[in-house]
Amino acid sequence: MINDNIISFLVNREWEVSKVNNAFIELNPPAYFKLPDNFKIYVPRSMDKSDSKNFINNIFEIIGEFYSLTRDDLNAVLQTESTVLKVRIHDEKTKDGKISLNRFEEVVDSIRAILRDTASFVIDQNVTSTRVPEEVSRYLNLCNFLQTEKGSFVAKIQLPSKELIKESELFDRNEVYSEQINKKLMEILNFINSNILEGEVYASEEYLIENESRINIKLFKDIESFIDKANLKNIDFTFHNIQYSNILTNENITKQKLHKLTQFVEQIEAYSFEVGEFTFSGKIVGLHSKDPDGLKNSVTYTALHQQMAITVTANLDSELYKLAIEAHKLKQTITITGIAKKTKSKARFIEILGLKVEE
Repeated sequence: MINDNIISFLVNREWEVSKVNNAFIELNPPAYFKLPDNFKIYVPRSMDKSDSKNFINNIFEIIGEFYSLTRDDLNAVLQTESTVLKVRIHDEKTKDGKISLNRFEEVVDSIRAILRDTASFVIDQNVTSTRVPEEVSRYLNLCNFLQTEKGSFVAKIQLPSKELIKESELFDRNEVYSEQINKKLMEILNFINSNILEGEVYASEEYLIENESRINIKLFKDIESFIDKANLKNIDFTFHNIQYSNILTNENITKQKLHKLTQFVEQIEAYSFEVGEFTFSGKIVGLHSKDPDGLKNSVTYTALHQQMAITVTANLDSELYKLAIEAHKLKQTITITGIAKKTKSKARFIEILGLKVEE
């Protein structure tokens, strides 16, 4: 119910429930608002009374003032339990809230491509994949543009938060829900801004393997194209739902900063980075464990893949680790099959489907 969603929204933003009676739940604001001690929000416990709707309308006005949310935003977040994504473009040409038609078309097309390829990435979990799974259309069909705002130019999109986008199948490991896609977009936008545009990063093989969950070539190119074609200098992405509000600010995006993103994508492509099911066979060159009976055991071995030497690492449970110790002693070959992250010369298993020791 709407009153439960209001309470969850406020509690998730550090409001505290101070009193509960038969009619209302009373909440105190967070200290950072610096409001008088007697300021409270009273949320009706039942929506059946004649004045309950008026209380809710008043609460919407208060929440909207505190969190810069319109009535449409709050309806999307609290009534339909969606996520509202605000894309704010601010420069000299948008300061009065207007945007040229050509630029608006670039913004709309780019946002759609970014949402499409974020959904594809979450479903496929592949750095280099360019396919668009059929389930992506379900996610896009659940997205809606909301009424735009002034304050530079603000485009608003209602994103689904709770819907099942892809069911688990016989050989798939996980179901995919819409909120996973929303969070992945937020994670990737933050990664690009903090680590690439505002950071100094070189896409080494180790770096790519460590950060694979945040990297997708097609999606990175979408974001690069968005910034370039729409001629963006300052852009904010804000996500609002019941659980959180999060703003990602990109300021003073120069050609030099954008070139760093271009270089990063080129480096990824040069390493032929991919994630998928692999089988590697070879001789063990390293075993690492603080407790062989525990779970933090790893093995390193060298293998040939497409006639090239590759160094492979895998984390093993205690049973498989003991097999690896014995194979190392006897200089036997091990074969591991599973889901791995791979560059030209390195691979790391993230899920082991089988391990065999060759006599």
